[in-house]
Amino acid sequence: MGIKNKFLITLIAFVYTIIGNSLYLMGQPVIKPITINDETKKTGLVNNSYYAISKNNNKTINQLKKLKWYMLDSASQKTDGFADTVRQFWINFNTVSTLEKDTTLILKLGGKNEETSLYEYKNKELVLLGRTGFGSRITDLSVKSDYWRVYLPIKKQRTQHFYLLISKYQYNIIYQWPYLETFDTAYKEKVDELITSPASFKNLKLWVAGFYFAVFIYCCLKYFLQRRVKSYLYCALASIWLFLRYSLQVDALVFEVNWLPWLNNDFIFLLSFIPQSIFYILFLSEFLQVRQNRFLNLFVKICLVQWLLMLIIMPVHFVWPEQSIITKIFWKYNVLPFLILLLLLSYYTRPKPNRGYLKFAFIGLVTLSAAFIFVVVPKWLYFNSYLPHWYYHLNNQYDLITLAFVVDTILFLTALAYKDRLDELERINLKIKNAENEHKILRLQMNPHFIFNCLNSINLYIEQNNSVLASNYLSKFSQLMRLSLAHSRKEKIILSEEIKTIKLYLEMETMRFKGKLKYTFEMEDTVDVDFIEIPPMLIQPYIENAVWHGLMHKKEGGEILINISQNFAKQTLLITIRDNGIGRAKAAELNSKAAEKEKSYGTLITGERIANFNKEFNTDTQIHTEDLYNDENQAIGTLVLISIHLT
Repeated sequence: MGIKNKFLITLIAFVYTIIGNSLYLMGQPVIKPITINDETKKTGLVNNSYYAISKNNNKTINQLKKLKWYMLDSASQKTDGFADTVRQFWINFNTVSTLEKDTTLILKLGGKNEETSLYEYKNKELVLLGRTGFGSRITDLSVKSDYWRVYLPIKKQRTQHFYLLISKYQYNIIYQWPYLETFDTAYKEKVDELITSPASFKNLKLWVAGFYFAVFIYCCLKYFLQRRVKSYLYCALASIWLFLRYSLQVDALVFEVNWLPWLNNDFIFLLSFIPQSIFYILFLSEFLQVRQNRFLNLFVKICLVQWLLMLIIMPVHFVWPEQSIITKIFWKYNVLPFLILLLLLSYYTRPKPNRGYLKFAFIGLVTLSAAFIFVVVPKWLYFNSYLPHWYYHLNNQYDLITLAFVVDTILFLTALAYKDRLDELERINLKIKNAENEHKILRLQMNPHFIFNCLNSINLYIEQNNSVLASNYLSKFSQLMRLSLAHSRKEKIILSEEIKTIKLYLEMETMRFKGKLKYTFEMEDTVDVDFIEIPPMLIQPYIENAVWHGLMHKKEGGEILINISQNFAKQTLLITIRDNGIGRAKAAELNSKAAEKEKSYGTLITGERIANFNKEFNTDTQIHTEDLYNDENQAIGTLVLISIHLT
């Protein structure tokens, strides 16, 4: 470009500035246009522009001319009027380009805002060039992944007049004036920030994302390789959402995420917070057994339903011009219930003597609650215009929530490990008790008196030269002893084996009582005796009690009815043992010391075995005993109902 052409452009710009701006900037210092050339790197708008404040929705050039304009300087930044009352803040400035071709600069804004619009004044009207800000529709953003900047198109060898409208500053304070910079300068600043500021929030996001990915892998391994505890599953799902959230917010060396134009930090936060909260609360509910508290369980369900509804209406974020309304709904009706739930759970998990692992959960919940109180409550106050002025000067309040989540996760993982250790110790103790009970069963599973009487009966048959009965009796006795010893070493046996043992026992007792004892065995055809498994020697002690305490005192003898059925709806096996003996009350009067001793040992051992069986296999086996009476209130027998939950 020749010297003559440069002089002509400068003269035109000067005349334009003097004549054009003086029409509505009377009394203000004359500001020269910002020169754009090959040496332009970074230029601030301070001392290079005018500003005006308006509470009305001014959008025409005639309305703007009526505003009172001031020169924008460093002192303007401290004006009190900007703090709490500004709803429209206008900046106008001129540029003159000496370049040989068109270019684009970045207009960098000095803070988050709900809406910022860039206009160019040409052909006597304002032409919208770009829009950004948290209150803008995603599809209208000038720079899709960032609401901190807009693009400024610069035409070659031309003077241009721009207006910048900043509406509703989110923090209600302007702590840095906008400035122009090239893409190379912006990229270099980003790289320098990452290199020289290792503790910056963007790097914190990177570390946090890596932390939650490690937590996700750990919880998945614990869930799939161990006992599939749901607490680990929900923890893994919450962690993967946190990993995705912080990963998408890491800029690293990428200047702009053009492949996901709708992803800005606040949208990522809004979208990820809800599923993250759902899985986090499900994790807390499972780990802390919240279902045991009726009120807390109801509140958790209400919060979950509310978050699911919010997740459904989140697509409005794409199309609704008033995004701030969605944001207000989010903070008031989703984050605040989350905070209330944290406080309730903090009280619920206060340390208890028999649940030492809860102290870690308590500290984690209190830490997270304190962080949310510091950030969420001021947000709520902001939307109601009560937020104190000092809060706006704090940067990166979300850092506190991020760090609180990390601390909370570490403490809950510690609590999970603590609880796993307690569960493991409980399982070890349970196995020790089972081993002890197994030894007791080996010693006490057969009534010593029964064995003694069996041997006497065999001896009597031999003395009477009744070798057939003696051989038959001895054969049944040996079979019964062999089955008892074989079953005592197993945790479960099939139902047919237990029935075989019971029938052998009843046949021997029938032979010994010489016809005074009768028994009836009933079983539904739908019961699969070769598939169903039950604890060994579970039924025999109750049949033995029926014989010795119900029927032995009746001269005419009695009858025992055994019925086996299956409830498919409740997945339970029902075993009924009914005798027509003298009843438990009469037997207590006539019992012998030996019989009472056997009753105490037999029922006690069986009760302990059922309790341990329920714990180890997570079943619900129950024993119910009932005395039977006739219409005259006379005892006519005893009923025992054994209910075994089939897994």
